[in-house]
Amino acid sequence: MSYRRKKLLALFFAMALSMTAVAGCTGAKSSTGNVVSSETETNAEETSAQSEAGTFSSADMFTERDLAGTYEESGAVYVTLSDDGITGETDGVAINGQMVTITAEGTYIFSGTLSEGQIVVDADNAKVQIVFDNVDITCASSAAVYVKSAEKVFVTLAEGSQNTLRNTDEYVAIDDNNIDAVIFAKSDLTLNGTGSLTIVSAEGHGIVSKDDLKITGGTYDITAAGHALSGKDSVRIADGTFILTAEKDGIHAENADDEEKGYIYIADGDFTITSDGDGMDASNIVQIEDGTLDITAGGGAANSLKTHESDVPGGPGGGMPQNGEKPDGESMPQMGEKPDGENMPQDTTTDESGTSTKGIKAGGGMYLNGGTYQIDSADDSIHSNANITIADGTYTLATGDDGVHADDALIVNGGTITVTESYEGLEGLTVTINDGTIDITASDDGINTAGEKMELNGGYIHILAGGDGVDSNGDLTINGGEIYIDGPSDNGNSAIDYGDRSSAYVNGGTLVAIGSSGMAEGMSDSSKQKVLMVKLGEQMEAGNVVLTDSEGNVIVSYTALKTYDCVIISTAEVESGATYTLTTSGTTTEVTAE
Repeated sequence: MSYRRKKLLALFFAMALSMTAVAGCTGAKSSTGNVVSSETETNAEETSAQSEAGTFSSADMFTERDLAGTYEESGAVYVTLSDDGITGETDGVAINGQMVTITAEGTYIFSGTLSEGQIVVDADNAKVQIVFDNVDITCASSAAVYVKSAEKVFVTLAEGSQNTLRNTDEYVAIDDNNIDAVIFAKSDLTLNGTGSLTIVSAEGHGIVSKDDLKITGGTYDITAAGHALSGKDSVRIADGTFILTAEKDGIHAENADDEEKGYIYIADGDFTITSDGDGMDASNIVQIEDGTLDITAGGGAANSLKTHESDVPGGPGGGMPQNGEKPDGESMPQMGEKPDGENMPQDTTTDESGTSTKGIKAGGGMYLNGGTYQIDSADDSIHSNANITIADGTYTLATGDDGVHADDALIVNGGTITVTESYEGLEGLTVTINDGTIDITASDDGINTAGEKMELNGGYIHILAGGDGVDSNGDLTINGGEIYIDGPSDNGNSAIDYGDRSSAYVNGGTLVAIGSSGMAEGMSDSSKQKVLMVKLGEQMEAGNVVLTDSEGNVIVSYTALKTYDCVIISTAEVESGATYTLTTSGTTTEVTAE
């Protein structure tokens, strides 16, 4: 069913990223300490405006020291934690009961256990490296690690080490900063190394940086009552293994003061995210280069606020052509129809508690350049308030709303996208598909544009829809690719739908669209490729749809998954004036291309 979307946002956000230097429970201070060798920095700390494509490179995101994950033992300060007394006090380290305060630049290697204690960094304009070598720290009502001030802090997980930090009670203010995470940094914060870190935050977030949060290696198991990972200016991940369980967002980046910040960049990594809120949420851009991402948001599609019932009988891959090129489909749960009388579906941005429950969400552009995604979300699986470009990757999406939704342009240049369950499969103000393998199961529209054009230029597309198969509220243009549509069986929708003042053109490729005849729309006479549209006059059962030429050669062979009474076929082999035989459920119909 056609409708208009609520807003337009800018196509691209220009971005200039600058790395600021400030940082930071309380304790004694000293003024000197061991100095680590100079950090090898790149121009990443002053990133220029983003490219025209809106993408960043790994070199822009991480310095050499971020990525190294190593430390110099020579000259380092060793601190042993114990409830019986902390040892290791020296220049740059002050010990006050169960609190260790670092006040000078250097490398500090920690081991041992504190059942109630804290590490504080209070070192203005200094770069501090904290090494965890089998550390276990509980700080009931504040941060186990509190970076109060510094230029930059590195937390390095020593090889083979297993480290645990936890909060167990409500956070209590100890100064003017709103400390609300197990690791809380007022400065840029990098976590690296090859060890493991377990964080439990009973009342707040897991790791928070009020500047840039970078993670370049290690294994992280974080359970948080808030966000698992949060960076105000950005969250940047080069690699690592992440098991994130959050009552809010799994990964969160938001800067309300600077719309050019608040972004997420992922180069690689293995992510298992279970969130009551969004799996990933950035107020600005999300860019993912690679990685394996398994995300369950808001309890998954089963927790959708929308309820559906429809005649969608098949699942991913269903109704593929019988040419051996595509796998047979699997059955899917039945879903449903758009409520009557709606011009626009209800937005399920938040659940009843006001929580957003999307898989991956961006306030700005989203650029997905690779990776393997398994997303089960109560709301949209992939969502941008601006544009989405999918260049590559493998996506398996189950959602209570849209599989992929862009408020502005949605562009698919490649990859494999399987939407196993959705209200609508792909949606954007405009939709352009240039390549890729796309398989959509939707209780309403398969692919929808909310107000402007849709262009299908290449790739393989299969749609199993309870509403319109493709619905363009502007012009629909098919220039190439293979497009197979199992549209609706009811007369309130059609396999192909476009705006009242718009046109549909087939200029190339293969199109097979089956559905109901009640609202069926044909193609424009200006199409460069001939189109056969056959209204059969009676409902045909699901089964083979075969088009042969006058010599019995098979032009198209397709397996319909639902009942239908209208067939639209266009291929380069259909010639004007030629007569063809259409066989549907054992019934033959002679058709002449005009």
